[in-house]
Amino acid sequence: MPTGRAEELGAQVISAEEYEDVLNWFYDFQKTTDMQLKATCAPHYHRILRQRAKEDGIPVNFENFGLDAVSRGCLGGVGFCFISHRGQVQPCGYLELDCGNVLETPFPELWRNTQHFRNLRNPEVYEGKCGHCEYERVCGGCRARAQTMKGNYLEEEPLCSYQPKKQPRK
Repeated sequence: MPTGRAEELGAQVISAEEYEDVLNWFYDFQKTTDMQLKATCAPHYHRILRQRAKEDGIPVNFENFGLDAVSRGCLGGVGFCFISHRGQVQPCGYLELDCGNVLETPFPELWRNTQHFRNLRNPEVYEGKCGHCEYERVCGGCRARAQTMKGNYLEEEPLCSYQPKKQPRK
């Protein structure tokens, strides 16, 4: 994840195609073990899982895929957030957006009303291909990578090679 102290390593990040290959390998590897595996900070794995399961004729349910079947890729600002020891709130540990401070504002108010959180929960404001991808609800793209690599957390996931079938919104 090229954020924080690793932000300067951006040039060493694997390509979108290599990332796709790794996530497909992960899908295949999961079939070989009883261990519960999780592709952390790889939201488009949830797309790949659904594509491959459909090809394999396997229902995407908890029995077959555990939590990956009932969860979403990027949960930052959607299903969880990060609160620092100083009360500072941000969508995730990798996405340093100021979402307020719980020492000044009650957390439920920040969670409901902070514009960054509202944007993260509204795919209508996502830009690029993430803004019209049919897998947005299960993927969401990595907002931290979009911020670091594209300069805007609402931009498209820079390490996803998938081209959505849906047409862009007008």
